[in-house]
Amino acid sequence: MADPVDAVPAAPAASASRPAWVLPTATGVAGFLLGVLAVGGAVLVSNLRADRAEAAAIDARASILPDALDGCDATGADGFRLGDGGLSLTFDMKGEDESRGGDYVDIACVFLALDMPSAVMSHVDQTTSMDGRQTEMWDGIAVSWSYHPDRGLDGVLTVDEDVES
Repeated sequence: MADPVDAVPAAPAASASRPAWVLPTATGVAGFLLGVLAVGGAVLVSNLRADRAEAAAIDARASILPDALDGCDATGADGFRLGDGGLSLTFDMKGEDESRGGDYVDIACVFLALDMPSAVMSHVDQTTSMDGRQTEMWDGIAVSWSYHPDRGLDGVLTVDEDVES
């Protein structure tokens, strides 16, 4: 008969390598890090695309005033000065006491090229020297102006770069 001591299985020899939990833990950590990198990369790409789209929208907005001047053949004409990277346009109509300044026809053409509403155009046309500085806004474009017979119609058009076209 067999000896009862021989019937007990021998304990497995202690592994000299790593504990059993190391491989699953390392795999889980690696998977987590890869997931974080993938999500982070996707967010980065999305942000870059959004930044490019925003820059393109700002560029498009910055061309509104120069395009209006070009359409009226008034680029470089007396009485107009672009500023702020194309986001502002100062206009200075020749008054009775001035030797230089823009022509009202050119200024009106720019207003029409910018699709200025008729209510705003009427407000500009009806401004007197007693009214002081006036301001209106439409479609992300602001206009601020004053009028005096001696100085003419003077003002600034400003395009809000944050308004989507």
